[in-house]
Amino acid sequence: MTWTGEGAKSARLCDWCGVLILPLGDQWEHPAELRERFSRTVCDEPVPGREPKSRELVYGRGKTVSKDKHAVQGRIDGYEAPEQTAITIGCGGSQEFNPTGPPWRPTSWAYVADNGQWALGTATQGLSVVGDHAVGSVLRAIFWALEQLPDSNPITVVTGALDVVELTEKWRAGNLEMPSGYTTERGSGNEAKMMRLAWQFADDPDWLSARRVRRGEHPLQQAADTLAQIARLWATGEITKEQAQTDGEHAARDALSRHGHGQRQPAK
Repeated sequence: MTWTGEGAKSARLCDWCGVLILPLGDQWEHPAELRERFSRTVCDEPVPGREPKSRELVYGRGKTVSKDKHAVQGRIDGYEAPEQTAITIGCGGSQEFNPTGPPWRPTSWAYVADNGQWALGTATQGLSVVGDHAVGSVLRAIFWALEQLPDSNPITVVTGALDVVELTEKWRAGNLEMPSGYTTERGSGNEAKMMRLAWQFADDPDWLSARRVRRGEHPLQQAADTLAQIARLWATGEITKEQAQTDGEHAARDALSRHGHGQRQPAK
């Protein structure tokens, strides 16, 4: 049986492990479907915490992921999307070696959504981390976009990365394959971002989708690539956080003015 969150009245998030719990008499329990899904981290003695948000209710777990150190987000007024109205997001990434100082691999990401929201950031990854970092940077952009955008709107991702689109299609079909070289175990106990992302696509295949565009063809995707480069420059100390915020907002505003609202459609 697959967990959907339907009919989960009086649900709470467990204060110990973050997995959703339901009342059983005067006790609380983790549903069997969620005990199986989160078998590595679910606890045996649940303690009721806060009520879950709508996306957490569908997913079955609260937010237990670490934030990126170098990250900023903003909003351009005038592009708000009503509930149930589709949102398009351009997602991009940048992956290069640090040109100065200790050797590390800045995995930078960014997104621009046609509801006016945008963000950029960088994850610090050592040279021992394996896998396709270019794919990982775009997936990271999608992850943070879904974390920060409204739960009440279906979302279409546009990206120039074909590998990302193919992987998300597998997730939508229920195949939770991870990117090559990506591991899901975390010493901190936090949930792996890509596993959470995979479950979101699997649980909401009619709500979340991705399509490929040629690089530079779509204004939102083009701006996302630009913002990811800005994030990298900030992370490597070539520009300040204030400059990254200013440049990011300028690029997002320009992209939104070129994109407009024309592609937005109500959810069916």
